[in-house]
Amino acid sequence: MGQARSRIFDPKVVGTYHCMSRCVRRAYLCGVDPVSKRSFDHRKQWIKDRLGFLTQVFSIELISYVVMSNHLHTLIRNRPDKAALWSSEEVARRWRALFPKRQKDREADEAFEISLIAGNQELVELYRARLSNISWFNRCLCEPIARRSNQEDECTGRFWEGRFKCQKVEKTNGILACSAYIDLNPVRAGIATTPEDSDFTAIQDRIRSATRLTTPALIDLIPIEELTGGTLTTIDYFKLVDTTGRALIAGKAHIPSDTADILTRLQIKPDQWIDTISHLRKRFPRALGSADALKSLASHTGQQWFHGMRSARQAFI
Repeated sequence: MGQARSRIFDPKVVGTYHCMSRCVRRAYLCGVDPVSKRSFDHRKQWIKDRLGFLTQVFSIELISYVVMSNHLHTLIRNRPDKAALWSSEEVARRWRALFPKRQKDREADEAFEISLIAGNQELVELYRARLSNISWFNRCLCEPIARRSNQEDECTGRFWEGRFKCQKVEKTNGILACSAYIDLNPVRAGIATTPEDSDFTAIQDRIRSATRLTTPALIDLIPIEELTGGTLTTIDYFKLVDTTGRALIAGKAHIPSDTADILTRLQIKPDQWIDTISHLRKRFPRALGSADALKSLASHTGQQWFHGMRSARQAFI
C-alpha cells in the first residue's frame, strides 16, 4: 500500500529526491511510436526547455535528469533555506513568471500584480513555500507538457500516469548511485552506446560543458565538486559512469580496478555497485542511501525501518 508523500518529503528541510513520471499506458508519447511510426522526439526538447526554465524560477536544484521515450527521471534538491532569503518582491516576481496573466498589456499588468502580491505577506509566504516544494515543481513541469501534447494531438485526457513517483536519496554515495542510474538509462535501454551519445541527459550536458563541445548547457546542474564536497571531480564522475556503463553492458558483476579508489573514497562497496545500479528502484523503493541514513530517515518519519535496509548494508560502507 502506498504511503503519504509527507512521510518522505519535508518541505522545510533541504533534501534530495529521485522523481519519475511515466506516460499513460507506457506509450511512446515522447519518442517514435512503434505502431504508427510517428515521431514525438521533439517533445523531449520541450521537457528539457521546461526543466531549464523551472530551475531558474524555483528554489530547487537539479542534479541529474533524463528524458526517455515514455518516462522522465529527475534528481532534485529542494532549497527552502535559499527561498527564505528572497524578498517579497522576488517571491512575487518568480511566481508571476511561473503563472503570467493573459492580458494585452502584460508588462504593465505584471508590475501591478507583483506589487499586489508583495504587499500581501500571507500570500508571499504561501508562494515562497510552493517555490521550494518538489510537488509544485513536478506539477509545473508535467502539466504544461501534457496540455501542449494534447493540443498537438487534438485530444484530451491524461498524458502522465497519475502522480510522480518519489524516492528520498541520502548521503553522497546514495546521490551518486542514483545519478549514475539516471545517466545510464539510455545505455541500458540500448538507444545509446556511450554517455556522450545519450541525448537529453545530464551526463551529456556535463560532458559538453566540460569539453566545450558546444555552448554551455541550458540547464543549470549542481557541479560534481559541490555535490561531493570536493571528494570527486567532474572527470572522476565521468569515469565512474563510463566504467559502470561498460560493466552493465558486459554483464560483469565487478568494477575495474582503475575506479576502485574512487569507490572506496565514496564508501561504496565495489563488488555490489553494479548490482545496486542495475536494481536501484527494486532494492530501494522508497528511499536510497546507507543503512545508517535510512535508519535516521525512518526514525524521523515515525517508522521503524524502510524497505531496502539489507540492500543498503550490502551496497554502502
